[in-house]
Amino acid sequence: MEKIALITGSATGLAVTFANELARAGYSLVLNYRHSKEACQRLCDVLTQQYGVRTSAIGADMTSAADIEHMMSQITATYGRLDVLVHSAGPYLFERKRLTEYSDENWNEMIAGNLTSAFLLLRRAIPLMRPQGFGRIITVGFEHVEDAPGWVYRSAYAAAKTGLASLTRTVAQEERENGITANMICPGDIRGGNKEKDLPHDGPWMPLRALVGGDLAALVGFLVSPAAQYVSGNMLAVSGFVDVVHHFDHGKQEVIDKITLNEGARVHILPWGTVGHVIKRVDRHNQRSLYTVQAGHTQAEFTIDHLKEATEDGV
Repeated sequence: MEKIALITGSATGLAVTFANELARAGYSLVLNYRHSKEACQRLCDVLTQQYGVRTSAIGADMTSAADIEHMMSQITATYGRLDVLVHSAGPYLFERKRLTEYSDENWNEMIAGNLTSAFLLLRRAIPLMRPQGFGRIITVGFEHVEDAPGWVYRSAYAAAKTGLASLTRTVAQEERENGITANMICPGDIRGGNKEKDLPHDGPWMPLRALVGGDLAALVGFLVSPAAQYVSGNMLAVSGFVDVVHHFDHGKQEVIDKITLNEGARVHILPWGTVGHVIKRVDRHNQRSLYTVQAGHTQAEFTIDHLKEATEDGV
C-alpha cells in the first residue's frame, strides 16, 4: 500500500535529507515550499528518478490557514491519505537581540512561523491520519527544549520552540488511541551545506566528524518505522551532547576577565563589605571565572565584578 509523507520547508536545508530518507523507504512525497518553487521541483524530479516514488511540490505559507487548507485539499484529492508529517519549516532570526530590542514583527514572525504554523498544520493533518490507524508526526526543536531553558538573544525563537515541544507531547497523548505518534527531533551544531549532506557510508570511522543532515534523517527514518510504534512524546537530540544553547551563540565575543585572582588571594568582597580569601577559581567558557571565597565561617561564589584584590593592610 502506498504511504504518503508531507515535509514542510522542503526546498533547502535539513528537509532535503529527510526527503531522501523517506524516498529511500518507499514513501510518496509531498514537498512543501514557500518561495523556492524551482528548487523544490528539482528535488522532486531527482527523488522520482532515483527512487521511483511519486512526488508533488506544493507551495503554501505555513502561517496561513487558507494556504494550509488548500495544500491539504490537494493532498486529499491526489493521494487520499497522509501517513507521515515532518514539520521542518520554521524561521530563525540570526541577529542577536535582547528581548527589549525585538520589534513586534520580529516576535510575531518567530511565534507564527514556529508555533502557530504547527497548530494550523496539525489541526488539518491529524484527521487524515486517523482513518488508517497510523500516523507519524515529527517536529523540529533544539537541544534541551524540554527543559524550557533560557536562550540569550534568542528569546522569541526559544519561546516558540518550547511551546512547540509542549504541543508535540500533547498530540502524542491525545492521538495515541489512533495509532499516531508525535516526536520532536533536536539538531545540534549543524551549519551551512552540512545540513543537506547524507551520512558518510564509506571511508574511515571518524568519531569527531562534523554533524550532517543525514544524522537527523536517520532518526526520522527510525521514527516512521514499525519499530518506533511506542516511541512517542519524546524530544530527541542529535548533537553529540554538545550544548548548542550555551556554546554556539554565533557572533558572541569571548568573555575574558580583565584580571584574574589565584587561590589564596586576599580580596575585598564588595557585596559583603568585608575582606576574605579566594578558596577556589573555576574558569568557564564565554563566562566570567567563578570564585569561591571565604570570610570567617561563610563561603559563597562571586565573579571578579564583585571582588577587589586587597593589600596586606586591607586597602
